[in-house]
Amino acid sequence: MGYSEAKCPHCGKMNREMCNAYMYGSPIRTCRKCGQKYLNRRYREPAVQGFDQRTTDPNLYKKSGIICAALLVLAVIWYRFTTRNLGYYTNYQVGFLVMLPIATVGSIIQYIRIVSGSMDKANHKFLAESEERMKDKEYVAELLANGYKVPEKYLDNDGGENG
Repeated sequence: MGYSEAKCPHCGKMNREMCNAYMYGSPIRTCRKCGQKYLNRRYREPAVQGFDQRTTDPNLYKKSGIICAALLVLAVIWYRFTTRNLGYYTNYQVGFLVMLPIATVGSIIQYIRIVSGSMDKANHKFLAESEERMKDKEYVAELLANGYKVPEKYLDNDGGENG
């Protein structure tokens, strides 16, 4: 979980809200100060826009994990060369030796989450919440008014329940 901040275009108040990492949720937000609705395009409505590629493509994390691991090997070789042969090391080397293992492990964990289906379960939860919002005709009208291409099944009078 993280936080998202957006300034209300009506009153100028900064609204800080909890959000998931990929900012799935309604892009139509309500200001806590003035109560007016405003559009925050950083939020993604899964039923309309689909899922972020970063939550569905394991190859992205496989490649980044391999690249980070290869860079880590090079950083270790560079560090060993400078400390043994030149008698010093740089802050850059220390930074690489700290950050690259973290990035490698993070990529591996995300790869495992996608391949194991854990990420898919989370995406299904976000999709169910999104489809529930899409049953509200006023909400769908607001999305259309703000330029979103709403799928045909949500444009029905019954909120998409029959089709």
